[in-house]
Amino acid sequence: MLTRFPGLVARGLRTCTKGQSDGLGEYRTYEESISGERSGLLEGEPARPWKEATMDNGMKNRWIIAGIVGVSFLAGAAGAEEHSYNPMKWIKREPAPTASQQLARNNDMEKKLTTELQAALPPRTSLKDACTQFKGLDDCVASLHVSRNLKIKFNCLKWDVNGTKPAGDVKSCETPARDKGMSLSRAIRELKPDADAKNEAKSAEKRAREDIKDASS
Repeated sequence: MLTRFPGLVARGLRTCTKGQSDGLGEYRTYEESISGERSGLLEGEPARPWKEATMDNGMKNRWIIAGIVGVSFLAGAAGAEEHSYNPMKWIKREPAPTASQQLARNNDMEKKLTTELQAALPPRTSLKDACTQFKGLDDCVASLHVSRNLKIKFNCLKWDVNGTKPAGDVKSCETPARDKGMSLSRAIRELKPDADAKNEAKSAEKRAREDIKDASS
């Protein structure tokens, strides 16, 4: 129960006999209070001006909006992986030159390679004709080395590697099980089951890179 005391009336302050709270702040009992200007009332936090409170609310709203925008940006970035807006990805890349195109662009390299691979080329066959249908010059040169090293008919090996029936004598070649080309090591296993296909292919591919490098210098 609230009681007014003469010493506090002038200042408009109230105290509680039992230290109760009246919803506006907590009060000490009059007996426990020390007479003076601040006796009785334990002052609560003063109310902030309306303008300051409004500014704080505005700051909070801006932070909330910034958070929403940030989440939206991250979600958009995730979707952009599927639909890229990078202009460089819109440009179609030119396909890598085939073996025949590589030879046509460098006559000097062709002459050097022809001299180097003469013993591996089929009779009456130029390097250009041998490398027709090969996707890369290194594939053609490696196949020529394998053909010579393992005594495998070049046209049969060429058919398996490229998946396309080559021109020339293929009567003794077994038709590949599928139209798609296969790796050199797989072709070796098909045509020479007793050979170490993996190592033979690896060795021939290394030799092909060295031959092309030497012919290009």
